[in-house]
Amino acid sequence: MADENLTPETEVTATPQISNDDLMPRSDAENLLKALKAERESRKQYEKQVKDQAAQLERFADVNPDEWVSMQAEAAKAAQLQAQFGEAKEAIELKYSKQAEASAVEATAAKTALAEYRKKYALEKVFHEAGGRTDAADGVSFFDMMSTQVGSNFRQEADGSLVVVDPAGDPVLDKESGKRISASDYLASFKHHPIYGTFFKGQKGAGAGIGYGGTDANGMPSEDLSSLSRDELFKRAFS
Repeated sequence: MADENLTPETEVTATPQISNDDLMPRSDAENLLKALKAERESRKQYEKQVKDQAAQLERFADVNPDEWVSMQAEAAKAAQLQAQFGEAKEAIELKYSKQAEASAVEATAAKTALAEYRKKYALEKVFHEAGGRTDAADGVSFFDMMSTQVGSNFRQEADGSLVVVDPAGDPVLDKESGKRISASDYLASFKHHPIYGTFFKGQKGAGAGIGYGGTDANGMPSEDLSSLSRDELFKRAFS
């Protein structure tokens, strides 16, 4: 019955039990308090210095108003020069970054042109070894015309060798041997072409080829190939 007489003011609330594991070690707590105290002292010292400097500037402005105005003008000028310097620096960096980009593009173009030159030089050697004509007219040689038509059918490897490739860029293989067709064999096959055959010494385009039509006794093509594209001629050559 005694419990019924308890009022809210007299009710007993259980005190929560705090484990020693939940308490911060005394040494850590002391170090934390020292750090907080040092931070407060540092902030107070900084605020005092700011106030002292502001007071000194005010007194200086009162004692030397002309010099104070001059100093203010010099400070503004220095800020302006600093801003101009920053703008000039950005302009210089932008200028040279663009020049660097342009130089990189030129270097890439030069590298590509050099690779094309080396490939064309290697292809011309193979063309002449296959019996290609060396004469030229008006600055254009038979090799130049041949290279324009079939040059894209070759890829030069890192070792300088030439590989005959199809329009997809894959090496062309001989159907009988399964081996890659050599650049010299590929160019030599054009000796029997009704048009390209005239690019070789002593050839008129007659004879058995690897898919191209020859010419009759009058030198006329036995088959009209003029309507075929380069890729179609390429396929016909190895079909």
